[in-house]
Amino acid sequence: MTPNITKIIQTMSNIVADVMTSFQSDFENFDRPYIENADNSKFPMIWIVGKSHTHLLNLGEYEEHFSKNEVARYAYVQGGNPFFSFLDALGGDHLFLIEPDGVREITEKQAREVCRDIVTPVTEKWMKENGPLPTRVQVPVKFFNITLSKVKELIRECEAHNDNSLIEIFRRFHNYRRVATDQYIQISYNPGYNEFTFCEYTNGKQGLVGGIIFHGWPETGYMVNGSYQMGPTYGWSSHT
Repeated sequence: MTPNITKIIQTMSNIVADVMTSFQSDFENFDRPYIENADNSKFPMIWIVGKSHTHLLNLGEYEEHFSKNEVARYAYVQGGNPFFSFLDALGGDHLFLIEPDGVREITEKQAREVCRDIVTPVTEKWMKENGPLPTRVQVPVKFFNITLSKVKELIRECEAHNDNSLIEIFRRFHNYRRVATDQYIQISYNPGYNEFTFCEYTNGKQGLVGGIIFHGWPETGYMVNGSYQMGPTYGWSSHT
C-alpha cells in the first residue's frame, strides 16, 4: 500500500492544533519532514503527543537497525523492548498509531502490543539466522602495570579504613553499559604517584578517559594530588 502522506500530515496537524499548547514547531521541524519522506518500509510508527512535546517511535526501521547495529542487540539483551522506556515515561500522553492509510489514537496497552509485535519477530528472526544473542553484558576490566596481589593490597587498605571507594570504582566500570563485543576498560597503575589512569575502548576506538586518584587517609592528611574534589573525601575518587 502506498502511504497516504497528505492525509497523514493533515491529521497530525489537526492533532497538534488540538493537543499542543507550546513548541508546536517540534512537529514542523522533526516529525513532518520524516513523514513526508517516508516510504512504506518506515511504517508503522507510534506518535506520542503532549502539551509541549512530540516523539515519534520509528518502529518500521527497527529490523534494519537491529540487524546492522551491534549496539541495538546489546540494548535489547540488557533492557528488552527498547520502545517500552518511552511508553514508561510518556504513556500518559496522547498515543497515535501511524500506518500507511492514516492515523488513529490508541491506548498505552495497545501501543505496547504494537511494539511487542514489531520487536519480538525481529529478534527471533535474527537469532534463527545468526545464533544466540550475546549473554555477557558486563564490560571487562583489564589491569596493566599492576599485579592482582597489589590490587588486593590496595583494596584491603581501604577496608582497614572502613572505605570501599576503590572497589566501587572498579565495579562501576564493570557495570558500564555494554554496546559491543570488543569493548573493555583499560586501567593502568602508576606506582610512582600511586594512581591509576583508565580508558574505555570500543571496537578499537578510544572513548572515556580519566584517572583514579588517591586522596589520603585521616592519619596522613588529605591529599589533593592534582585533582580537586567539590566535597573533599579520603580514599579514592575517579576523575574525567
